[in-house]
Amino acid sequence: MKNFSLLSLLIVVLGICACISCGYLLSTALVATNLFQHTAVVASEEQTVYGVSLANSTEKEELASKIIPLQAQNGAGYVFEQNGKFFLVSSIYENLNDAELVKNNLQASGTECEVVSIGLSTISVEGNFSNDEKNILTNCLKAKMDIFKKLYDVSISLDTNLLDETKAKLECNSIYSFAVTTKANFDTCFGTQTNNVSLNNLQQLLEKTNTTLENLINENYDNDNQTFSSLIKLSYCQILLD
Repeated sequence: MKNFSLLSLLIVVLGICACISCGYLLSTALVATNLFQHTAVVASEEQTVYGVSLANSTEKEELASKIIPLQAQNGAGYVFEQNGKFFLVSSIYENLNDAELVKNNLQASGTECEVVSIGLSTISVEGNFSNDEKNILTNCLKAKMDIFKKLYDVSISLDTNLLDETKAKLECNSIYSFAVTTKANFDTCFGTQTNNVSLNNLQQLLEKTNTTLENLINENYDNDNQTFSSLIKLSYCQILLD
């Protein structure tokens, strides 16, 4: 009877330990699942950039004749619409101080211009994402601004003769490779077609960016009077604002 009681007690203890272990493993699995995949919103930051505009009009056609002369002098020649008015943008700057400095220099040389503040639209994506997928999405949402900064640096280096045109083109090739990798990472995680509208919109934005960069490195522009520095500036204006 004593042996039976001890055996019964041992079985009960083992059973309790097994239940505790199973409960622990189950809770750990649930926690891990929540850590690695859960509903989340991944969004780009609100940002403002500053364009130096050399002309403006309520009619876009009135600026057309001024585009080619500006592009021949290394300006972007990008026409941007805001609040019912069109602006002929020479370049875009991340910092207001840089834009104001350029404006002051141009005005000192007799060129009329103004600084236009441009708020960039935010992009958000909602869904069930793992941590790795969230990191990929964050990089994709940052890509537009990252590429602008890289292209801006190349155009400044080209304008100040820190880079010659060949080296500037090589730098643009590297930036294009960065964009292609960013898009490839997106496609690896989310495929080429999804039922998530916001993911599809982000994918289209990445494709448009890559197309713009491809046109840049292949110099697929009709204007023979446009300098390569102007092409770079036009490209980052299109990437940021189109």
